[in-house]
Order: sequence, then C-alpha cells, then structure tokens
Amino acid sequence: MESGTQLEDLRSALSCVYQKLDAESLTEPDRVELVARAEVVQDQIDAIQNAIGNEELAP
Repeated sequence: MESGTQLEDLRSALSCVYQKLDAESLTEPDRVELVARAEVVQDQIDAIQNAIGNEELAP
C-alpha cells in the first residue's frame, strides 16, 4: 500500500505547513511561499486519492 504511505506523508507535510502559517512571526513573502507549497501538496494528495478511487472502480 505504497500510495497509502505517500498519502499519510503528504498529509503530515500539509499539517506542518498549516502550523507554520499560524506562526505570528512570518513575513509576507514566507507566508506566500508556504501557501504555494500547501497548494502543491494538496494537489498531490488529490492526485493520489483520485488514482486510488479509479483503481477501486476498475474491474
């Protein structure tokens, strides 16, 4: 279940990004970069979930 492990790793990374976004000491450029990273990680999570869903639908 390699995709499951990847999914958990990506969710963990996304959680870390959100925790960093909550930090009050972030500069605006850092905040913008973290938001961009969060979007990339979320896209990867979505892609894995879609692939898993498609595998489940296949006969």
